[in-house]
Amino acid sequence: MKNVKSVKGIKEKKNLDKEVREYLPGTFIELEDGTVHYQIGGPLEGEPIILIHGFSCPMFIWDPTYDFLVAQGFHVLRYDLYGRGYSDRPKVKYTEELFDQQLHQLIEKLQFNKNGKKNTVIGLSMGGIITVNYADNHPEFVKRLVLVDPAGFPTGKKLIPRIMKIPILNRLMFKYVGSKRLVSKLHNDFLHPENFPKFEISYKEQMEYSGFLRAILSTMLKLNMESAQATYERVGKTNIPILLIWGELDETIPYNVHQQVCDAIPQIEFHSIQKAKHLPHYEQSDEVNEILLKFLQKK
Repeated sequence: MKNVKSVKGIKEKKNLDKEVREYLPGTFIELEDGTVHYQIGGPLEGEPIILIHGFSCPMFIWDPTYDFLVAQGFHVLRYDLYGRGYSDRPKVKYTEELFDQQLHQLIEKLQFNKNGKKNTVIGLSMGGIITVNYADNHPEFVKRLVLVDPAGFPTGKKLIPRIMKIPILNRLMFKYVGSKRLVSKLHNDFLHPENFPKFEISYKEQMEYSGFLRAILSTMLKLNMESAQATYERVGKTNIPILLIWGELDETIPYNVHQQVCDAIPQIEFHSIQKAKHLPHYEQSDEVNEILLKFLQKK
């Protein structure tokens, strides 16, 4: 990856509007809280799968998984959460409820639940919280779940410094150092970041659009990354098949947190991935795709 100093010049000078989106890749749809950027691939008759990304990296984080599943004949939807990628950055509180509403409205408008159709939902990191929350609120539309290094449990780490909780001061700090901090953390998500030189370039593009840092800060303050244990436990009392994948060298959400997830969900199928940090599906895509396919092919 490029030196982190390269992010110094990034400013939110662009606005996401209809004229700009005419030249952007993907498809767009209007939901209650704003325009959402998404992509659908694979045959209509294929089994539906939905991919939910994590805290700040938009839907391109699923490139290896999306391409593989489409090639296997699944009907796959991936999208940018509000505040990320090419989706709108509405001036609202970025809570579990907002992201659950976004997902449910998207599924309904794109008819991924037509005639009672059930979906496999796959969530990465913070997307794990959104995934289990959706299964808890709408179990009738969920066939299976897949969790990749999911958030939602205490990690023993101080995720948000106390100073970031002080109004006005947190906005000022985030305005001037937020971009640099977010990009620097990308390096920690890979064991070998040098193997993915284009990753940082793709990530930084979204940072040029107005509202990105505001949405990220709101998510930090309004969506508790460590308080979803009760939701996981409720989903664990269902008969929904669930697959858990975790990079053994993860430092973002430490590997040992997997035991809390397994304790909360007795029926879970767990696979650890060696030589991978927080993004095992990206860094060890062949291994993870094989595990994923076997899980999806089970009756």
